[in-house]
Amino acid sequence: MLLDNNTEKVIDLLNIYDDLNDVDKVRLSIHLLEDLGFTPTYDINNFIKLLKNVLLILDPESKNVITNFAKYKNLLFISAKYMELSLEEKKKFSVEMLFNIFQYDFKNEEINTKINEQLNVYDYCYSLNVL
Repeated sequence: MLLDNNTEKVIDLLNIYDDLNDVDKVRLSIHLLEDLGFTPTYDINNFIKLLKNVLLILDPESKNVITNFAKYKNLLFISAKYMELSLEEKKKFSVEMLFNIFQYDFKNEEINTKINEQLNVYDYCYSLNVL
């Protein structure tokens, strides 16, 4: 975890998020970043593009399919739990979610390199002022 001052709700949600497989982590992250529930000053469009490219590498069929979250019970549950968070908790969860992806080993050198070079989690964290 990057932040020390997370609430119990955020920690519980992160524990569930940690148990997802790599494709579902990326899929959920894209979904949540597209509708954070708040407007960050940091431009997250580059994060979304990066994660969509990562998803295409992990699951080439994803570009041909509309994601139906009803098929993904864990993703639907986490998304619903995310909506219950306060504004501050949403900010912290988004930072932790991206940090989780930043640290995760996708077992693919191309993906790991792209994420390490382009996913500026620390800048995003500072822009939200959640430290």
